[in-house]
Amino acid sequence: MKWLEQQEGNVIVEFIGITVALLIPISVIANASLMVANAYLTTDIAARNAARAFVISSSDASGRRAVNAAAQLAARDFNSSDSAVVTNVLCTHNPCLSPGGYVTVRIDKNVNLNLPRVFGPRTVVVTSHHTLVVDELRAP
Repeated sequence: MKWLEQQEGNVIVEFIGITVALLIPISVIANASLMVANAYLTTDIAARNAARAFVISSSDASGRRAVNAAAQLAARDFNSSDSAVVTNVLCTHNPCLSPGGYVTVRIDKNVNLNLPRVFGPRTVVVTSHHTLVVDELRAP
């Protein structure tokens, strides 16, 4: 009976210690995962909208401006202004807006994770791309 009397109250202390020891790393990892998911949604929507903006533009130069504007707008919509998105336009024809040609817009975004150094790299690059065809009936 003396043994039971000496152990009173230790369960609560152990529960609190284990809970704190588990919840802090889990919340840090969950936060990093949400940051990567947010960046993925940002780049995916930015690539789709930027490709659409490019194929309906009047010239290659205005199309590239529209790509940058669409990508920055998507980044602002998702509160991803911590690091800028990088756009890249690839075309199968020259000029890019030739009828029947394919236009691929690639969006890259660096994500700075709030992780301790023991978890490895603290920056991740998220990439997304979208390909559209230039309308066949488009006047060259």
